[in-house]
Amino acid sequence: MVPVRARRPAWLVAASLLLLVPTHAQQHRLACPAEAPPEWGLGKPAPLEQPAVLSQPAGQPIDDSAPPSLVPDRMFARGAVWHNIWIMGDEPGWSHFVDCQYRGSKRVLRLKADGLKQCEQTAAPYSPKGGIARGAMQTMACD
Repeated sequence: MVPVRARRPAWLVAASLLLLVPTHAQQHRLACPAEAPPEWGLGKPAPLEQPAVLSQPAGQPIDDSAPPSLVPDRMFARGAVWHNIWIMGDEPGWSHFVDCQYRGSKRVLRLKADGLKQCEQTAAPYSPKGGIARGAMQTMACD
């Protein structure tokens, strides 16, 4: 007798294929570059150091001496990686921006983030006792 193979639902097959896609292949609608723009002349390395999400009433200028940075909606550690999550787009009449700051510079690369729903910052390595390590590798990506 030949065993009959169980049919898997299409959604299960699709979900299992998604698990095979490497995370570095993910494309986000907006992301801070890993290094400062070359035209800033900082030399290497000049990694991302202090990303932030800002919210401002639409049409209002941003006060760069006190930017309207938002506190993350969620913060958690997963393994040796710290995550900050901002939920956006739920406030009509407000504009959102992502500020990307790099080690060795006070300059900020400001990216318009209107129409995006969420931004996530990661920092590694992280430990419960020591927090985010000095010189940690950071990312900021939004969708």
